[in-house]
Amino acid sequence: MSDTQFETEGETKHQIVIADARWMSELTPESVHLVVTSPPYWQLKDYGHMGQIGFDDTYEEYINNLNLVWDECYRVLHPGCRLCVNIGDQFARSVYYGRYKVIPIRTEIIKFCEARGFDFMGSIVWQKVTTTNTTGGAAVMGSYPYPRNGIVKINYEHILLFKKLGDPPKPTAAQKEASRLSDEEWNLYFSGHWNFPGERQDAHLAMFPEELPRRLVRMFSFVGESVLDPFLGSGTTSLAARNLGRNSIGYEVNPEFLPLILQKVKGDSGSLFQKPSIDVVQREFHPGNVEERIGRLPYVFRDFVQVNKRVDPRKMTFGSRVSNGPVK
Repeated sequence: MSDTQFETEGETKHQIVIADARWMSELTPESVHLVVTSPPYWQLKDYGHMGQIGFDDTYEEYINNLNLVWDECYRVLHPGCRLCVNIGDQFARSVYYGRYKVIPIRTEIIKFCEARGFDFMGSIVWQKVTTTNTTGGAAVMGSYPYPRNGIVKINYEHILLFKKLGDPPKPTAAQKEASRLSDEEWNLYFSGHWNFPGERQDAHLAMFPEELPRRLVRMFSFVGESVLDPFLGSGTTSLAARNLGRNSIGYEVNPEFLPLILQKVKGDSGSLFQKPSIDVVQREFHPGNVEERIGRLPYVFRDFVQVNKRVDPRKMTFGSRVSNGPVK
């Protein structure tokens, strides 16, 4: 997608790539203007595909595989533009670590992204109404109803904001006017605390509400620019981009989510931008030597926590498997 020609209304272009985002070979360097994504949690959901990140990994493997994706995001993101990562804290089960503890996944994402060259620009706390037990902390836990060992619910998530150094592309006068935020929008969006409900979980158990990418797309991109989601899931980021007159590229490893993505992006919208052009790419994943690629990263995570070596995390049931049956 060209970064020199923009339209303020009319057709938007959307590329859906059924492939692994650890190698985004379809994208040239500095070709997208915003990355908005929510990566899969560790050991929580089985999306039923060999290339998935998180469910078949140790925690160390999980973080380093995510880092390969952030490395690719840095490569394809235009200088001066933003990477926005929606991630929550997560409970670790005592069967693995020997005790309950909270894993702040966000800290490792920040460490790697700063090592890669991003500037960390702070975070937004999203306070949500829990719609399902997606992070292991929605139920009453601990010593209820007695003191000392109660456990705080994880009914919040973080939106990490990163900026790639350099000069961003200059928008046209028409782009600037079409992308203007009202005073009310500016004050609401650039607050450090957001409060709106999560999405009702159905065919895809890790959906976030359109309001989340919609705000980020409005905050950090201009009409006609290109938005990338390396963990596209049900297609919500592409839907938000389409409804706001932005182009999009999304990577999803599981081909069974393609009908749901197409249904979202093709569907009617109430915006001025009514004509999406959709290109679907399906390819085999050729990551090369993953361990070798991880070894070349500027920061490699090592998990020094003493774990139960007799427990194979691949054989544990931490969460729920996404149905591979027909999409509802």
